[in-house]
Amino acid sequence: MSHETPTPLAARGAEVAAELAATTMVLGETLWAAQQTIGLRAVRLAAAGFDPDKLRDPEFTTMIWEKLDAALEAQNALVAGLWSLSDVWLEWLAQQVRATAQAGLDMAAPPDPIRYGGVASDYVETSLNAAEIACGRMALEASRLGGRGLAPYHRATNENARRLMQAAGEG
Repeated sequence: MSHETPTPLAARGAEVAAELAATTMVLGETLWAAQQTIGLRAVRLAAAGFDPDKLRDPEFTTMIWEKLDAALEAQNALVAGLWSLSDVWLEWLAQQVRATAQAGLDMAAPPDPIRYGGVASDYVETSLNAAEIACGRMALEASRLGGRGLAPYHRATNENARRLMQAAGEG
């Protein structure tokens, strides 16, 4: 038998829905901050015109590196999320192999139709429980991928918007 008890389907669905809702909220915040950042940077760039001194403003080079840093962080977060997803799959595979081996050992005795029926029943129950747990955990890990990849962009975009709004208020 598997070590984890099956989570009721409704509870697992609620976990996935909560994860997706949180990611949606973060996406909305990121889009709002991005809109502010684009507007403020466009104004700043227009004000710089073709003046070489104004075009040396660190903000114009910082924005490139911030995007690259966020992209690298997002990539690392997604790789970590995919590892978590593969860990769940490998755990399920190990449980299936263990259940199959146990069923094989339990049947390796003189023929007994009653025992065979019990062994087969135990095998099916163990296999289905392991699959249910694994599928629920895979769905949860998959729903977390978006949030993991979005987090670095969210942080960078909000920091940009905050910094640019402060600079616009001071200037």
